[in-house]
Amino acid sequence: MNCAADRDRATTLPRQRGPGRLAACLYGAYAWAAFALILLAFGTAIVALRRPARSRPVARAGCRLLFRLLGMPLSAHGLDRLPPASQRHLLLVNHSSFLDGLALMAMLPARPGYAFVVRQQFRIQSVLCPLLHALGTVVLAPSSAGSHAGNAARIAHALRRRGNLIVFPEAGFVPEPGLRRFHSGAFVTAAQAGCPLVVAGLRGAREVLRPRGWLPRRAALTLEIGPMLQPGREDIGPSMRTARQAMLALTGEPDMAGQTQR
Repeated sequence: MNCAADRDRATTLPRQRGPGRLAACLYGAYAWAAFALILLAFGTAIVALRRPARSRPVARAGCRLLFRLLGMPLSAHGLDRLPPASQRHLLLVNHSSFLDGLALMAMLPARPGYAFVVRQQFRIQSVLCPLLHALGTVVLAPSSAGSHAGNAARIAHALRRRGNLIVFPEAGFVPEPGLRRFHSGAFVTAAQAGCPLVVAGLRGAREVLRPRGWLPRRAALTLEIGPMLQPGREDIGPSMRTARQAMLALTGEPDMAGQTQR
């Protein structure tokens, strides 16, 4: 593993030297080794099971074991605010790290569980395609002028066929802390399908694995479930603004886009 400091980290964290830097590199190497072993063992089982209903409990167990091995406490608050299992919904969560999916999988219930909605942006997605497919992951087309309607249709189809969805309304993340501008796809889908949106906030993932950085750090991870919203069919703007304000309060991060929506 290359333990050279990431350029972006220099602007947000003081550079560690001497024993502290060595300890950080050793922990990072241990973390990646543990991840590789968990991925090999549990990932093989998930792909073999093929069906999301069977594979999600296995994935949750693997993720919880990983965080236990890494000494990272997990805490989830407000799970009782989630709709009943029979009511399909979209869970909106802030996006701050590549670790978000693992953390959410570890802390959210596996039955009936959630399918993640992700964008087709990283080559690693093609490598992990069998694993993502077994978990029911919905892969959207890259953002472009003509992709919004098609992606909204994909989300709607997945909601009908695969059940509850986790959507990152920012559609990506950057090294700087803060909640980015929301995209409208999840809100349009929820309004058309007549299903609720649930707002949640994830804390700690950015500190554990910073964007464009590959040296994990030990930190606690917290998920808090917030309010449930029902977007209006005529105008989704109020729902987007309400969801954004709720997520800002849950994450404690600054607003990078104000009230400007997309």
